[in-house]
Formats: sequence, C-alpha cells, structure tokens
Amino acid sequence: MKFLILCLMASAIAKANMVALYEKDNHKAVYYHNGEHGKLVTPLDKMSLYPDISTDSSKIVYATGGETTNLGIEIKELSSGKITVFSYKGFVVHPRFSKNADKVFASFKNDQGRQQIGFYNIKKPNNLKYLSTENDAFFPTPFLGEEKILFQQNLADKTKQVAILNTVSNEIEVIDEGMSPSLSFDERYVAYTKKVQNNWDVYVYDRFNKNIQRVTTDQGRDFSPSFDRLGNLYFSSDRDNNQWKFSIYTKSQWNDLQIDETVFIKHEGSLYSPKFSGSSNYKTKSLSAMPGTTRSSFGTIAHQGNIYVVGGHQGREHTYPPESFTARMSIYDIKANTWQKAAPRLHPCHGFSIAAYGEYIYAFGGFAYEASTSPSWKSLDVIERYHIPSNTWEVVGEMPRKRSSNIVAKVGNKVYLMGGWDSTPKYKNDIDGIFHDEIDVFNLENETLETLDIKLPLKRRAFSAVVSGDDIYLVGGISEGGSHFALLDLVTKFDTQTQTFEEMTPLPYGTFAPAVGILNNSLYVFGGMLKMGKWEYDYVGHIYEYKIDKNQWSHTGRYLNENKGFSQIVHFDNKIGILGGHTYKNGTDEPVASFEVFSRRK
Repeated sequence: MKFLILCLMASAIAKANMVALYEKDNHKAVYYHNGEHGKLVTPLDKMSLYPDISTDSSKIVYATGGETTNLGIEIKELSSGKITVFSYKGFVVHPRFSKNADKVFASFKNDQGRQQIGFYNIKKPNNLKYLSTENDAFFPTPFLGEEKILFQQNLADKTKQVAILNTVSNEIEVIDEGMSPSLSFDERYVAYTKKVQNNWDVYVYDRFNKNIQRVTTDQGRDFSPSFDRLGNLYFSSDRDNNQWKFSIYTKSQWNDLQIDETVFIKHEGSLYSPKFSGSSNYKTKSLSAMPGTTRSSFGTIAHQGNIYVVGGHQGREHTYPPESFTARMSIYDIKANTWQKAAPRLHPCHGFSIAAYGEYIYAFGGFAYEASTSPSWKSLDVIERYHIPSNTWEVVGEMPRKRSSNIVAKVGNKVYLMGGWDSTPKYKNDIDGIFHDEIDVFNLENETLETLDIKLPLKRRAFSAVVSGDDIYLVGGISEGGSHFALLDLVTKFDTQTQTFEEMTPLPYGTFAPAVGILNNSLYVFGGMLKMGKWEYDYVGHIYEYKIDKNQWSHTGRYLNENKGFSQIVHFDNKIGILGGHTYKNGTDEPVASFEVFSRRK
C-alpha cells in the first residue's frame, strides 16, 4: 500500500508517533506513523476502530472485532507485538489511554443499552468500571488525575454537546454544541467539530478565558481534530474531493484564520481521527516512596550515592500548626533502593534548601513555628551542618538575614542564597513579610559568608532554580506584594562569573513552586501551580522542556504520575528525581510520598 506524505513538518512530530483510522473498501485498520514512515499495524480481516497511542509511544489501543455488535478493546505493544485483550464484548468505541497509560477509557454500551464512559485498569483487564452520565457519552478523554473527563454527550433530541465531567462532584460543564472533542497536551484547549450553516468546521475552546474560536472555514467536511505536543492542530477533511474520502490536514497557527491549512498525509484510502504521542526521547519510572508522614517543601540533595531528605511541611497547605513543621531526616540508598532514618535537624521547619560538600550537609534558614507572633511563624537565619559519618547536626553559622522560601544554588565551592523572604511578622497579622533582593554567598571551604554588590532585578520567593555550568536559572515564583496566587512566568539567568542577570524566554505559564531539573543542555519544569481561570487554581503534572541553546520552551507530551507542586529535585546518574510535593486529589489537600525518576533514552 502506498502512502503519500505531501507535507511533513519535522518540528511538529519530531520524536513523536501518530495513529489514525484507515478506511478503504469496507476495511478498517490502524495506521501508524513514526514521523518518517507509515504502515498498517492491524489486520484487514477484522475491524479496528478509533486508535489511540500512549504518551510514551510504546503501545496503541483500539476497538476491534468482526462486526460492530461484537467489538472489544485490545492493546498492542509496538516493540514486541504483544496484545492484551479486555473482557468486554459488545458495542465499544473511542478508547483512549490515561495520560500515563495505566488505564483505558472508552464508550461502552451498558446493560441498559446506553453508551456510558467506562474504564479499565490495564493490569486488570477483566474489571470494567463505569462513570455515571445522564446521557449517552462518547469520545472520553481523561485529564491527568482523571478527576475530569472531556467527552461528547448525545441528548435525547439528538443534540450533540462537548462537555467536561467532574468525576469527584459528578457535575458536567457543557462547552458547546459539537462532537469528537480532543484535548491539547497542556490541557488548556479543547478542539472539536461543529456543523454551522450546513458546514462542518473545527472549533477550539480555551478553558482559561472561556473563548470559542472557529479555526477552519473550508466548505469540505472537517472532522476529528487533535493536537500534537507542540500545540499544532490536525484534523481529517474530504475537502480535496468532497466524497467522504479523508486526508489529514494540519494548521500550526490555528488561531489565525488568514493562514491556510496544509495537507499533512494523503492516502489512496481515508485516514481519520489522528492521535499523537508525546516525545519518545524520555523514560520515567517510580522508586520506593518516601517513608513516614507525607511532606512537602523539604530540603533534599543527592550526594555520594545517597539522597538526603530533611525537614518539610506536613498536613494541609497554608496551615501552620506546630506539628506541620518537621525536622526529621531520611536517607535513600540509590543502589539498594532503600530508605533509612537519620538524626533530625535541630530546627523543625520547611521552605529551605540544602547543599552538600565532602562529609557535610548544610541547611540554610527555613520557615518555622513561633508561638509569640501573629501569625505564629517566623523565618530563620541559622546555618546547620550535618556530619555524615557521625550522624550528628550542629549550628555552624548565622546568615546576614532571616530567609525562607528562597533558593540555594551551588556553583563550584560556593552556595548562592537568593530571593525568599523574612516571614517574621513585623506587627500583628502581618502576612507580607520582607522580601529579599540581596545575594549572600556561603563559601563551603572556609564556611564564611559574603554579600554581593549586585541585587536581584525582581524580589521574589517560592521560585525554583537550577545550575548549568556557571549560570543559575531562576524559575517562576511570587513577586513582592503578591499573594500566593500572583504567579510569575519569569526565567532569569544569573551569570556567577560576570554577576549579571538576563531574562530568558518566559515559562509557558506562570507557576508557583515548580520542580526544576537539568539534563544535558535542557532544563525541565515538572508540575507546579497553574492559574486555570479568574478564581481557579490547581496543581498540574506537565513536564516542559527548555532548550538552553535555542532559548525555547515546549511541552514534552509527558506527565508526572500526579498533579503536584512543591516537589523537590535531585540529580543523580544522569537522571532527575522528583520527590514528594503537594496535591489536590479526590477532594484532598495533602503532600504525597512519591519518588519519580525522569531520564533521557540513550
């Protein structure tokens, strides 16, 4: 079979794969494209419908069977060809993977004859569970965390609507009339098709500002839109012949009606309902979770084969009873994949960072409980040192100012203390504190401190930082005078040699307490807090890449296992470890114990 690729944007699907529904002469199969070549990956002697591909490009899922009344779901691993068959047999369509491919969602006909959203845990192919909707439901697409499901609902009067189901409250948000919805990788945009004045076109809904935009205007039938990880839009259209024979078209700048769509893939048959993976450059896995009561905002460092986790916040966010401040210390043996207890820090606190040098771990300041003030908190100026061989802590110094919610960045034998605040109330009910723009430098060789002449260009706290060579990148955070909802998208580079600052390309979204790591010449941001609407904020699980040499951000098309912020980063063995953090899940508000690892494929 011959496939003709008329327009292939390398930037659009670099290191990503695509699947689509192939149709010709009553045959229906799964077409798979790896960015360079395409082929059919299911047989033609039975129907295979509406495929999807996992974000890591490792497997595909599709509905299949000899006839529409006797369909089932199969997962095929692309490398081995192994097929997993699920228990349901009947009318099932539109299977979609969860973001990390541990579940499969689809539209199933239940015992009452209604189409309902159901899902399987992939490890339990005989345990189908349903989600309740009043109307027939099709095209389910789960958000990360599966607390929201994008879908199409069909009303009794045959009206089709694009909607979002909240699986916690069971409430449904109707977006618009339309069908075949899909979700962008950043979970901001919903694309769907709608018939207006007897013409089928693609529309895009912005979840943040609630705007709806028509993005195609051709007289052909424009169906089944979807996005790739870079935000480019794809859809199926018969505009080149108007005879229900579909090719795949693309539109990178879809918000501009003056820019024409172009053919992406044209074939002798029809290609319908394209779906894209994320980048296959990366791999993820989980290691042994952190022991004890879950915590966030702790100090952590990888050093000499171990990972040290010190202090942190326990319980609900932005609540600070004495028990929310912990001093406990845990040590993870990287080779053995085991945790052990160690001596606690002398001061229970959170909102601080640590550094390692030789036989020592250093902890700088922190946010601590103080009964005599209102609010009952303060920032610390203490420097504590942990001696690894003897498992003991001691105070070895005092910083020039009290600091918490700041960053600690080690370059050579020097530790740069930047940003943060002195939260100690100046008067009753003072929650503003004093933001710092001074840069203090701690010399690890002689344990002395100096203050640089240069200051931060913008006072900020609750941001993150990562070191690349002699440069320190400051990412996100909160500006002075802003609440924790005043989120920054700034990426600021500090050259420690020239002691100069430079503003880089901003983050794709303003964020609070993201986790930031670096591999090779790329910076990665994991999760953080995102402003979803005027009064709506949530933690997210996106993984974005910033290419330092190109000064450019892009969504990797990959995700953390959960939405979270305040996670902490360690670097070891050419990997990034993402530990702990805070999440809202199933109506909860609490830290998590997870330990995820992110790395590049060789």
